[in-house]
Amino acid sequence: MSLRFRVKRVIRRQAATASAKLPAGGPLWWRRLVERAQVAEARRLIASKDLAPARGLLKPHVDRSAPLALAVLAELDERAGDYTAALTAARAAVAGDAAKVPFDARLVHYRLAVTQGEQDEVAASLAALVDTRPRRQRQAVLTFEALRSATPADVDRFRDHLVGWKTFRDTEELTELHDETRAELELLAASDAELDALVAAVDDRLRRPLPVVARALDQRREWARLADYAERRTANAIAIPVRRKAALELRKAASRALTAGYTEPAQRLAAQALARHPDDRFAQQTWANAADQLLVVREGWNAPTPAARPAYEPRPRAVLAMLAQSLPWMSGGYATRTHGIMTGLANHGWDVEGVTRLGFPYDRWTMLDPRRVEDFDEVDGIKYHRVLAQTAPGPYPQHPLAGYVDRYAQAIVQHARRHRPALLQSSSFHVNGMATRQAAAKLGIPYVYEMRGLEDLMKVSRDPEFRTSDRQHFLDTVELASCMGAERVFVITEALRREMAERGVPEEKLVVLPNGVHTNLFQPRERDAELEAELGLQGKTVIGYAGGMVDYEGLELLLEAVAELRERRRGPDGSVDFHLVIVGSGPHQPVVQATAERLRLGDVLTFTGRVPHEEVSRYLSLFDITPFPRLPLPVCELISPIKPFESLAMGKAVIVSSVAALTEIVNDEVTGLVFEKGSSTDLARVIERYIDDPGLRAAMGERARSWVLAERDWSKLVDIMSAEYEKILG
Repeated sequence: MSLRFRVKRVIRRQAATASAKLPAGGPLWWRRLVERAQVAEARRLIASKDLAPARGLLKPHVDRSAPLALAVLAELDERAGDYTAALTAARAAVAGDAAKVPFDARLVHYRLAVTQGEQDEVAASLAALVDTRPRRQRQAVLTFEALRSATPADVDRFRDHLVGWKTFRDTEELTELHDETRAELELLAASDAELDALVAAVDDRLRRPLPVVARALDQRREWARLADYAERRTANAIAIPVRRKAALELRKAASRALTAGYTEPAQRLAAQALARHPDDRFAQQTWANAADQLLVVREGWNAPTPAARPAYEPRPRAVLAMLAQSLPWMSGGYATRTHGIMTGLANHGWDVEGVTRLGFPYDRWTMLDPRRVEDFDEVDGIKYHRVLAQTAPGPYPQHPLAGYVDRYAQAIVQHARRHRPALLQSSSFHVNGMATRQAAAKLGIPYVYEMRGLEDLMKVSRDPEFRTSDRQHFLDTVELASCMGAERVFVITEALRREMAERGVPEEKLVVLPNGVHTNLFQPRERDAELEAELGLQGKTVIGYAGGMVDYEGLELLLEAVAELRERRRGPDGSVDFHLVIVGSGPHQPVVQATAERLRLGDVLTFTGRVPHEEVSRYLSLFDITPFPRLPLPVCELISPIKPFESLAMGKAVIVSSVAALTEIVNDEVTGLVFEKGSSTDLARVIERYIDDPGLRAAMGERARSWVLAERDWSKLVDIMSAEYEKILG
């Protein structure tokens, strides 16, 4: 980058920052000038994930319905995860005089309509985008990029408009953009039998075919096919900018292939990206990660030889626990279970401390995050030690795996020499288990492995072909390595115990340690009247879900059941006697909100978004019925969530699907109701039973709390672990 360019960029940035102090009122020409400057600064803040100041900058312009500010607000809400608000802002941005709607507003509206699955709106917003004359050539390029999710006819129509508008001085570039976009759509639509011939035809027809073929085959998950194609093409025969564009698409495909578990194609694709752009550090990381996983699959994992005697004098009731994460930096199910176990062990007379994985929590934060952590955090008398190689957030790659495990194991050994435990305890996932096994061998003491889940269960639930993938073979190798050296393997459900026995873990090692709850923290409580009034829920039976919006939770099923109930229970005035409240956010949120929009559930549904942890109990107090409609997928059959235990402890009327892990928790017609997994109609049936019978809700809630007090309080569950520890240590 030239000095002149850098100086100009600094000047522009300083001017944009200064624009925040400009008054938004005044003559029209001044308001427009300030709006452009402040919208540009808001965009910069959004890119830096500094959302609150960006929202403040946009507010005066949004208040007077300035289309460009509304379009950027839509981008902000999208970045914040509020997709309903984002689409609402985008709609407002394009609602005025069509001739005055800016291009950016058209583009963001179309993209959000696609994301939300609003098919009628997709068609209308696409037509408007295609009919919008670009003011600059860059805008025409962005429209062609958006048309990659349209049809060839739409691409042709936009090309015809551009010819008439004379947007491009260079008609050759226009023709190339049109042909590339059309070719990509043809590749996406081709049958498997047609694909190879069509790739060859595209290769002959286009001047720069590789980025086009890469995007199409990546979307089709044809990563091995793409690697074959890239290897056939000469990397050095084209100009550097074109090579780098091709390298970018290959690197993106490599990353997605690696995430999906297709490790061998991922390595080949990363290699082809590096052949075209050797300095691409993301491609370098992908290649190294893939190569390391394939090495483990090929050569296995060498089990360490335990020392003949302990490296120190162990303290008989001291335990050191290795963890993936912990309070106070994480507060989800993993951290909650961890703290329940550790406080329970402490109450049983064990001197227990935790050590979180190498890099936590810095490896989860961006490098710009200003937060800093101490060497340890103490929560309710339990110390959680951190293993950090640097004093600020940054990456901690877990490859090469041997190097990561070795560094982590060395830190465990150091903490063990200080704490002098008689036993090491390790909880999911494999890096904890393998590092603990290595440290235990060096120290000459036993260890146990607590398996809370398996990565492959999640992947197979989303992609059944994952079972035969390179990543599956890798995970089998490392998880079994974690289990086989352990004195005990604690598993979270009986279903998971059976699964691990089938995978080769000796039956005598396997012990079920189910999820539980601190019943003193989750007790029946009166409705929060202030929040009830704020949400307009007086006189309503409230169906409530509080948790992550993840695809396997079955929230679309719940929405379909609610839509069915609304039609059945609508009164003469159009009102219904129930309301659904969904608290939380997550990666599946756009799909859930799009489903709610499609079903037009706005009158019976409230999305709160993410709420502060300390506020969640206020929302839980409003819930009369708490459904857990998990889908019939491997991860749901074998792994149980913690949330149902919290509802049971609070005396709620609980509903669960008939997946194995949930029917281990809820006894149908005794502590809750069970519906046929995957059936929205049956879910609607059991919800309606509860709505119609407050007495049934109360009786179920009372029995549920009694069962949790007797069977699932952490103070009782830890008896299992404590007894096993005493057996191991004699």
